[in-house]
Amino acid sequence: MSEKVYVGIDVSKDTFNIACCPAALKICLPNTSDGHRQLCQSLKNHNIALIVLEATGGYERPIVAELLDANLPVVVVNPRQVRDFARGMGQLAKTDSIDAEVLAKFAQIVQPAARSHKTAETTDLTELVRRRRQLNDLRTQESNRLSLIHHRQVRKSIEQMLKVLDRQISEIDKLIEQHIQNNNDFQQKDSILRSTPGVGPQTSAMLLAQMPELGSLNRQEVAALAGLAPWDRASGKWLGKSHIWGGRKDVRSVLYMAALSARNCNPVIRRFAQRLEQEGKAFKVVITACMRKLLIILNTMIRNQTLWTEEIILKNT
Repeated sequence: MSEKVYVGIDVSKDTFNIACCPAALKICLPNTSDGHRQLCQSLKNHNIALIVLEATGGYERPIVAELLDANLPVVVVNPRQVRDFARGMGQLAKTDSIDAEVLAKFAQIVQPAARSHKTAETTDLTELVRRRRQLNDLRTQESNRLSLIHHRQVRKSIEQMLKVLDRQISEIDKLIEQHIQNNNDFQQKDSILRSTPGVGPQTSAMLLAQMPELGSLNRQEVAALAGLAPWDRASGKWLGKSHIWGGRKDVRSVLYMAALSARNCNPVIRRFAQRLEQEGKAFKVVITACMRKLLIILNTMIRNQTLWTEEIILKNT
């Protein structure tokens, strides 16, 4: 029990493989509730330093929830990051058991920060927000098809589907609003976020669901978490352009729309964008910088528990 053990779990639809570093445990279990409980029982016999899983489109979520309920340190990482790590070690073969071993080694060497325990309320809000985004994507697809269709019956079918999707989106919006109003913490943060010009209900709900760390991080950390931190590229005398990379895609998507709106109605963001444009910056650079600045402002407001006030914002950011 004294030796720290790093665990890698490779998850598929029906099963998941577990490997440890040092090699203390190597098993394959069914991806069911019984398998999740058996995993927690097996890990209780060891001194667990960190457990690492890859994001697998949702198959990992029940396992992560079970591990967090057992107060075990868990982190879900980007699969591309782990694959690059495996190539760097010279591991080109890829099977479920090998992937679990690579994840365990990744946990031991890289030691990514373990995630905080999500409350049941945050998990429910995340599912509601995710479902709304799925419905909105379906509506966009159907709307794009409608503009290309001339057959009367096909157009009628698409129009009926659009009405169904509009009704479902409206119902989800009501559920999201009700969920936020029923939680004092969500309600307070929502009022702070939505007091900012350019931030609407969908942006606020997405940030509450997907950025629960908002207000607890510094400006560099929150920008990196959302994937809005610029990373330098240079070698010798060659100086490349900085690029953003990684982070939370859904958060960036809503911040993009919020930043577009803020450029028109938010005086701080508008002046910031105008200054960058006068310096000759490209639109993509300007809007990304506006997204980052808007997120940093919101992070500061949540940390200080203050509503939007232009003078205070300029002073603190």
